[in-house]
Order: sequence, then C-alpha cells, then structure tokens
Amino acid sequence: MNKFNAKLHFFLLMVLSAMGFVLCRSSYASELPKSGNRYKIIRTIYLDAWYYSLNDKHKSKPISKKTACAYLDAVHNADRVYHAFRTEVPAGTIMTIIGSEPKIWFLPFLGKRYFVLLEPDLSRGLDVMLDLDNIGIEGNLDGLNPDIFLKIERIE
Repeated sequence: MNKFNAKLHFFLLMVLSAMGFVLCRSSYASELPKSGNRYKIIRTIYLDAWYYSLNDKHKSKPISKKTACAYLDAVHNADRVYHAFRTEVPAGTIMTIIGSEPKIWFLPFLGKRYFVLLEPDLSRGLDVMLDLDNIGIEGNLDGLNPDIFLKIERIE
C-alpha cells in the first residue's frame, strides 16, 4: 500500500468515525420537552450570558436581546471573551418551556434548543436557551437530566 492510499484510508476512517459519533450518539428523541411543560430545578445550575459580538462588549452597550443571549448550563465554565455575565440558578426555580428554537440549518450535529422562562426571572431581559447537548443537561426525563430537573405535572 502506498503512502497516498494510507492517508486516504485514514481520512475516510476519521470522517466515518465523526459521522458515527454525531449520528449514533445517545438520543432521547421520543422524549423531548414540549411547549408548556414545567420543571422544578432541584440542583443549582448556571445561567451564562454571551455577547453576539465583541464590538457590543467593547462599546459597553447595555445587555439586551439584540446584543446577547443566555444559556442554562449544568457546569461552571471558565469565562471567555464573549462572556457577559453568569448567575447561579438556585434549586427551587421553576423552568417553563416556551418553544423550540427554529432550525435555520438542518445539520445533524446541532442539538435541540428550547426557549425557556425562569421563575424567578434571572435573565436580565435576555432570551434564555436550554440546549439538550450541554454536558449535564441531557437525560431521560423528557430529554433532561432527572438529577437536575423534576417535572411538574399539570393538574386539570
């Protein structure tokens, strides 16, 4: 086998491995959060806000829906350049699913994202996103981690 064929085989192996990882990872597609579902947060998590552009941060623009967005995160990540603020979301906070984020690009490696409301509101006026691909968020309770979220059943 010559050097070119070995490189080609290695490249194809890497591409197929990446595709397998993306398409065959553990999935809870039948158990996704539905609009209107409510969950009680039973362990402290974090609300991280990120600027869309560094220009907004450097010009000291006020944080708004036009300049930043917020994500729920189960782990405490290091601050990055685009980071606007981080707030602890205490246990006992109620999270309501508003709806899913519209898909602009139908790429298989983009995770399911949902807009949520927090009670009490800690978002400082930003849209809050719940990304099921975040480490620690995913699980088998409507796609959420049952160690963090407790589903609140509706009484009708």
